[in-house]
Amino acid sequence: MNFKAIFLSSTSDEASASIQAYFDEHAPELSQLYNKTDVRLPFLEFPEKYVGAPEGMPIICLSRHSSKASVNSITVHPVGNFTTNDIGGKEKDIAPSAPEIQTAILRKMSESYSGDRYQITFEATHHGPQSHNPLIFAEIGTEKESWTDAEALGVLFRGITESVPSASGNFVAAGGGHYAPKFSSYVLNNDINIGHIISKFRMAEIGEEEIEMAISKTPGCKGFIVDKKGVKATGMNMIKNVSERHNMEIITI
Repeated sequence: MNFKAIFLSSTSDEASASIQAYFDEHAPELSQLYNKTDVRLPFLEFPEKYVGAPEGMPIICLSRHSSKASVNSITVHPVGNFTTNDIGGKEKDIAPSAPEIQTAILRKMSESYSGDRYQITFEATHHGPQSHNPLIFAEIGTEKESWTDAEALGVLFRGITESVPSASGNFVAAGGGHYAPKFSSYVLNNDINIGHIISKFRMAEIGEEEIEMAISKTPGCKGFIVDKKGVKATGMNMIKNVSERHNMEIITI
């Protein structure tokens, strides 16, 4: 594996347990990095304490993906709540992101998958747990059959174990839908990394304080990448104000 991280799965989550078993079988040499809990991962507050992770060590949570629209996806996403804490964590609190690792995983998954059953994508920042360490959720879903699908498991496994993080610039993404298709496509063809992702829906609910929080929890943040059709004028003005205060770049796509 080309980066340092600790993995966490949940025995109460059938998809998580399935991913863990696949990792155990295909990368037993990494067994010392795998940890299990019976708590649903979004509700395991401060998982760094549970796994004994040193300060700053990224934790990758292996999880099921849920979608009311039944979108079959293999996803990676940053963690936290810009507004309410409907699924774990704390209101208006986000965990540090790991842009280089998260983006590298997405790139490798996209490279290794040529089918059409699954959408390989980022998701916007959402749900818990609360953490002081960088968190990434890596998920398979939505249908139960997907959780044990060898093809999906292999894509996620290769994405994590074969990806090579890039030291290019790190950005906060803003705008667009929850599945962030523009940002997912953009990083496949451009040498940037994405940390926290604020959806259009959340942009309409937050202020500059939450945008400041997003850049503070995106290590080495150089600026913003913005879906120009997916942010209202008020949101764009907030982004411009924050970027001017920090002399940051804005990329619009």
